[in-house]
Amino acid sequence: MIGINPTKIRPVALMALTCILAVPLPQAIAQEGSPVLYKVQSGDTLSGLVSRYLQGTDALRQLVEFNAISNPNVVSVGYSLKIPRQLLKHVPSSATVSRINCTGITRQQGETSSVLKLGDEVQEGHVVRIPAGCQLALTLEDDSTLRMMSGSVIRFKALRRNALEVSPEVRVELLDGRIEANVPRKRQENDAPVEIRTTTSVAGVRGTEFRVAFDPAAQGSQVEVLSGVVAAQGSADAKEQLAKAGQGVAIAPDGKALPVEDLLAAPQYADSQAGAGAQWVLRFTAPDLAKQLLVRQSEDVSFAFLSASDALTQPQLAVRDVGPNAFYQQWSSVSSSGIVGYGQNYALCKPYKREDLWRCNVTFDLGGLTNPHLRLLKLDASGQETPILDKALPIEQNDQLVLRGLPVGQYKWHIESDLAPNRRTSQQGDFLLVAITPKS
Repeated sequence: MIGINPTKIRPVALMALTCILAVPLPQAIAQEGSPVLYKVQSGDTLSGLVSRYLQGTDALRQLVEFNAISNPNVVSVGYSLKIPRQLLKHVPSSATVSRINCTGITRQQGETSSVLKLGDEVQEGHVVRIPAGCQLALTLEDDSTLRMMSGSVIRFKALRRNALEVSPEVRVELLDGRIEANVPRKRQENDAPVEIRTTTSVAGVRGTEFRVAFDPAAQGSQVEVLSGVVAAQGSADAKEQLAKAGQGVAIAPDGKALPVEDLLAAPQYADSQAGAGAQWVLRFTAPDLAKQLLVRQSEDVSFAFLSASDALTQPQLAVRDVGPNAFYQQWSSVSSSGIVGYGQNYALCKPYKREDLWRCNVTFDLGGLTNPHLRLLKLDASGQETPILDKALPIEQNDQLVLRGLPVGQYKWHIESDLAPNRRTSQQGDFLLVAITPKS
């Protein structure tokens, strides 16, 4: 155990790709995602384009028909040519397992199945199954991440690269459960899209962070946007709805999307009340529109792996055996349509006092990380940041980092680690460290 005391016709030019998904198209093409757009330049020919970038013996015919071009030999300079994605030459891309918390997660292709472990690759055509209690994070070639929750089943319909877009095309089918997509870097105009589908919905865009959930029994879907803009569409809808940061869309079992709604705020810790024996009752305040409160547990303060959850109808929860070592809960509000709102990560403990400050012991699980570097910052009421820790962490013998005597308050953190030779990956988050004391 590591103990620390804190103190992205004609050959054509690339045109801006607008990543709006599920644009109405002929059915065969709509299933392959939105087309790539090009602006014709002087000297370009359709046959030249087909030779360089397209595949299939009748690619030229399909391209002409799809764009309703009357004379393939005469295409005006500046014409916006739509290229169906399934015609593009491509090479495989992959997603690398960057975090995993159990040995029962499998990938399957056809009749072949294998157990996933850290550093393994998932490719187009694979179906990933995540048992109850397990979670998985995949890092794409552009450093985007897909986080797959307990009980989820995901099919990778497309995971490929073409010569005309700078990032991989990613199309995922969520068969069951919940998936979170995080595309943190600033997107370039010619990035390929990320798309997550269920049997009743399609959602996706680049340069954003969003979540999709699907219940195969109820056939309902939810799309929740934390940053950026997402185009969400029910399978029975004529057009998509745009959900912005802080909004969500629920799709009913009949495939029709409900109106866009705002994400509910997270429940806020209010106080604690001593109960019988070693029991404490944690009390929170919650939005009036919350139908229920979702409480998920974590083994460490990174909240990388969320386990068993409680669905509460009242904003309070009894806990036992509280001590100076913090325990970890994520609290969220759920609307009547099933949209999960913002989450608040809490580290809670029965504190001890040193130098007039309430303090707790907090753990980071660095298991599976290679050469991690942690930066931890404490935030004051105005948002001013104070560095607490900024260092590489040796984990040759132990992968549990314990920060002893950490003062209560708001924190944010960033961890970088090696994903492969000459390739680093990162993750970040925040938490509120709370002292459980009577009427605290």
